[in-house]
Amino acid sequence: MATYILFWNPDISSYTKERFLGDFSAGDNVGNWSFYEHDDVRTEDVFYMVRCGEGKTGIVMRGEITSACYHDSDWSPKNRRNIYYADIFPYCTINPWSDAPMLTPEILTEAIPDFNWFGGHSGRRISDEMASKLDELFYAYLDENPSMFCRGDATYTYSLEEELPEEIQEKMLARSEGSCEVCGYSYRKVFGDAVNDEYFPRIKPSILQSPGLNRLFYNICLNCYRVPDRTLAAKLLNK
Repeated sequence: MATYILFWNPDISSYTKERFLGDFSAGDNVGNWSFYEHDDVRTEDVFYMVRCGEGKTGIVMRGEITSACYHDSDWSPKNRRNIYYADIFPYCTINPWSDAPMLTPEILTEAIPDFNWFGGHSGRRISDEMASKLDELFYAYLDENPSMFCRGDATYTYSLEEELPEEIQEKMLARSEGSCEVCGYSYRKVFGDAVNDEYFPRIKPSILQSPGLNRLFYNICLNCYRVPDRTLAAKLLNK
């Protein structure tokens, strides 16, 4: 699975600020995007979209590429011939015209200096090592800023716990030593390595009904996982 960086400057793009805000408000999908490195794009590859130009800049989307690249007419007035697009589906979207804190190009550059995070060709692949660092940085940023979801400054349209990369889940499980953060039960401590991984606590976001929580992700066992988010949030707030 590869990771591609898409750049978006609403001042010059056909995807304007007004279109973004309309899609964001309605929960609609952006559709497709142009890819500079288009030959090896595959379905289920990952994309990050970075807003560049004037105003608040930084990551505004993370999601999945849902098609191979295909040739089509140029989105710009330049009428270029070699323009390829792929369909994309954002799992997480951050509104840069809101109070949401941004994962800025400056922060990205400090963590991953071997890539120009301020702009350039859209649809460029980054190395697996860079992608791993970016995933870790992005999910830590989400985990530390749950209030932007509660305020409606950011959204996700798919269960983030199913989207989390495996290495990120392992680090978050280690935070509670593999125990459920609601009831404290640990299949690992009771049964050891003999039990299947499906019984270990899962990562579950519990933020939309719980503005008092200071994290986004919690390790929840299978039994507690079935409890409504509002009830889980109340229990977590009492701890």
